[in-house]
Amino acid sequence: MTPEEWLAGFEAQIADVKQKAAEFKANLEASGATETSPDGTLTVTVAPNGALTGLTIDDSAWRGSGEQLAGKIMQLARKAQRTAAVHVAEAFAPLAGEDSESLRMVTGYLPPEEDEPEPDDGSRGYAFTNNEPDAETRPRSGEPPARPRRPVSSPDDDEDFGNDQIFGRRDDW
Repeated sequence: MTPEEWLAGFEAQIADVKQKAAEFKANLEASGATETSPDGTLTVTVAPNGALTGLTIDDSAWRGSGEQLAGKIMQLARKAQRTAAVHVAEAFAPLAGEDSESLRMVTGYLPPEEDEPEPDDGSRGYAFTNNEPDAETRPRSGEPPARPRRPVSSPDDDEDFGNDQIFGRRDDW
């Protein structure tokens, strides 16, 4: 092989890698995912890294408890995160090669598919509680909420801190 042939082959490899890198970048940027609940009341969107970027909750989704709603949102988020991870792996495959160790490493971390919702044993996820004030402390309509009362101070409050100035006496200046 002549030096010119070797250089032409090398330049062709560089052009191929550049083209694959540009395709990877474009595919990676489009690798986010959006999942919608079967009834259409919830939509979750995640970025290629799995970060939550959008959440739409239809008014009719508020039926049931907050805990149920949170569970549905988390289930959709996990499904969207898995879909995004699959998209990222698909974008990476042409760059790495279909049977490469690096692709196997990336696909080895894909979250498992969720066929059925996990049983709620309270060990993960979010929990919502009713933090509504009771009727006795809730302000009546039209009334501003009551100001919290300031604690009453006593002369003994300052006994731990003498009356000394931290920079000495004022007449020393």
